[in-house]
Amino acid sequence: MPVGKKLILDTTKLKNINSGLGQFCLHLGRAIQKANQEFEFTYLITPSTSHLLGEQVEYVYANKWTRFLGISSRADVWHSFHHDSPYVSRKKTIKKIVTVHDLNFMIKYSGWKRNRELYKLQREIRQADVVVAISNFTRQEILKHTDIGEKKIEVIYNGLNIPIEAEKRPAFVRFEKYFFSLGIIAAKKNFHVLLPLLKKFKNHSLVIAGNKDSRYAKRLMDEARNLGIADRLVLPGEVTEGEKLWLYRNCEAFLFPSLQEGFGLPVLEAMNEGRPVFCSNHTALPEVGGTQAYYFTDFHPDNMAEVLNNGLADYQSCPDKKMAIQDWAKKFSWEEAAKKYIELYRRLTNS
Repeated sequence: MPVGKKLILDTTKLKNINSGLGQFCLHLGRAIQKANQEFEFTYLITPSTSHLLGEQVEYVYANKWTRFLGISSRADVWHSFHHDSPYVSRKKTIKKIVTVHDLNFMIKYSGWKRNRELYKLQREIRQADVVVAISNFTRQEILKHTDIGEKKIEVIYNGLNIPIEAEKRPAFVRFEKYFFSLGIIAAKKNFHVLLPLLKKFKNHSLVIAGNKDSRYAKRLMDEARNLGIADRLVLPGEVTEGEKLWLYRNCEAFLFPSLQEGFGLPVLEAMNEGRPVFCSNHTALPEVGGTQAYYFTDFHPDNMAEVLNNGLADYQSCPDKKMAIQDWAKKFSWEEAAKKYIELYRRLTNS
């Protein structure tokens, strides 16, 4: 067991493991634990998810009392895996790292709600010794909307989630050709622009995996009925890791027209399986997809259909395209991200 400086890692967002933040906490938490040779880590976590990071580390459980009173565990560095965490350390002299994923609230909210969220972010930045952004896009958003003073913003990309479960064909799959997408089913994901494509691709279904009980999910089904394609829109809810892997591997293409992404992990997951990815050219997605993804530059159905047709033709005509896509995805590594975070820990504990 490593002996040395003590760190607290706030991984409380694991409570929603199917979200992007939950996946970040899971995979970075595991990678840091595996790479560590010199620090003593304590993970701040909700009791129901502690098994996800193993039994070989120390835990502090997040609850209403730790939220109100602060964390009493003594440590040299506190790393908040997300800037919106309500938990703090009682030790006022502790060094702090905060990872900022996005500033989506600038679009989601207006007026006092937006100002409230911006104030919270500014407070976190002011209190932090090191600020980390998960993409250059997020870094630029921080610089645009906050005052970072003399601080330097580090950019550390997320890694590629390597499948750990065997693929499993979902029971709901009763069709041959389909497009796939997934994520929190909310307006910011822009899934509704995909529906008209089913009028043009009449032999395809569209599977969107995610929380199907949202108001936006109901809107999708209503629009699908109005378009006459409700029988080919499949909203199965959240799927298992094995089912997700099968859906990636067997889809005609992965479609991700999101408008608000600090990174975009599903894009990498689909590319790792060598599938053609079609995403919006907004926010951080061009950084993640690079030259190996295809991009919707607007959301008019005719233009989207043209991009999709041309991209599929390019993918199918190039024998090396699948390997090139997979090679690109592998450039993003949780192991590399963990090394960079550990270097930050080392820098702060030696300062």
